[in-house]
Amino acid sequence: GERLAYNDPLAKEVFDVTETSKGEILPISSSSSTWLRLRSIIRRLGAEESGIERIPESMRTDQSPRDLFTLWASANVGTATMAFGTLGPALFGLGWWDSFCCVLFFNLLGSFPAALMSTLGPKLGLRTLTIQRFSFGFWPAKLIAFINMINMIGWAMVNTIAGAAFLYNIGDGKLPASIAVLIIGLVALIVGMFGYHLVHQFERVSWLVMLVCFCIVAGFGAKHFPDVPMPTGPTEISGVLSFGTGIIGFQISWASIAADYGVYMRETHKPWKTFLYSYMGLFLSQFLVELLGVALMLTVTNSDAFAAAYDARGVGGLTGQIFEGYGSGVRNFGKFIQAILSFSTIAAVITNIYSLGLNAQMISDRLIKVPRLLWSLVGGGGAIIAAVAGRNHLQQVMEDFLNVVAYWLTPFLTIMFLEHILFRRGYAYDVSAWEDPKRLPYGIAAITCWSIGTVLAILCMSQTWWVGPIALKVGNPPYGTDISWELALGATTILYPPARWLERRLTGL
Repeated sequence: GERLAYNDPLAKEVFDVTETSKGEILPISSSSSTWLRLRSIIRRLGAEESGIERIPESMRTDQSPRDLFTLWASANVGTATMAFGTLGPALFGLGWWDSFCCVLFFNLLGSFPAALMSTLGPKLGLRTLTIQRFSFGFWPAKLIAFINMINMIGWAMVNTIAGAAFLYNIGDGKLPASIAVLIIGLVALIVGMFGYHLVHQFERVSWLVMLVCFCIVAGFGAKHFPDVPMPTGPTEISGVLSFGTGIIGFQISWASIAADYGVYMRETHKPWKTFLYSYMGLFLSQFLVELLGVALMLTVTNSDAFAAAYDARGVGGLTGQIFEGYGSGVRNFGKFIQAILSFSTIAAVITNIYSLGLNAQMISDRLIKVPRLLWSLVGGGGAIIAAVAGRNHLQQVMEDFLNVVAYWLTPFLTIMFLEHILFRRGYAYDVSAWEDPKRLPYGIAAITCWSIGTVLAILCMSQTWWVGPIALKVGNPPYGTDISWELALGATTILYPPARWLERRLTGL
């Protein structure tokens, strides 16, 4: 089949030609010419024109792996992460020290997948969901891409609502929540559409500004943070495991896009450096900001003022209450800090919008002709509409959405890493085969094991709208205990190696 000669934009723009897989230069159709001219316009605007195609070494830059630290730090040093931390005490009834242990242990564990996936970007020059074709095959990979596209829309919605909650509180409820959502969403949409390089430029600065603001919030709030003792018994065990599932879901969701942000880095970068920068950015940001969210939520337990602020305006109200009692000057300063923090989620939303466009191109060969910028625009617009609709239900959206993420992502990532470790040692990928179905695996082993792992996770899930029969047997009724990701991980780890070995033996792929 024909493919666009992305590594020769001058030839495409001037001569209206395309290059076949055999290196032959042929005239292109008028429709293809239209897309090429559109890509030329996108390039002139300073936006990234590339999509899911491999980035060859000739197009790589001197970008440092340090950018992966700032990327993940910026994406997680935000109000969405802090709002997630509040779920430990708010939904699962945990105290300070059990929440602390959950945040520490599950983030130490959950940071590994995205950090490991980040190493594949520079080495292969391929996006995350293109790499999965080397285990799931060409056709089954389209299903995963579609699911992850919905995942990115959901994340953009959650992050946008979390930022808008702070804007809503600053306006003392006079600024409509829908307008607050639109402000956050539109700013993120503009940055995310322009692509890889602008995303990294934004992330290099955002994390440091937001970190200073969160330190100020912690400083003013310290005297209000109580040491609430941890509960005991089966309810405590269920709460710890359920909160842990949410933390795992929050962390591993980055793994499905992690390689996207290193494809322009030199292939010569040491994988351990890429891993270390990514891991530290992921772990430190989520650990520290989630703990602040836990501490904020615990103020509700021993203060009527904080309880009233939370009931009226959610997490934004809690943060605003910290600056009360010092006079109008401090109160206005607190609003200024909140105004800055409201835009912290933009750093996360732009990654959702950018990768969303890449996922859309994976679904169909025809969709790849449409520039990523347009798919990011359409998908980002859909996320903003969804955020406006769910603007008053942040806590419930986070609880349901984050746990569902862990259900399908755990077996998916397990398969990708087993493929990498057992069958692709030393980065043994034929990267030139990324778009050729005949040179890729059939994906029978991967899609079968993924389906089994996902179904098992559903049977072990515990949500307000569905409690799996296995979860119900493990914990106390009516909600049981959520052990979904643990069993999905175990089952997939056992099933995939022999199934993939058999597939390779029979097909040679």
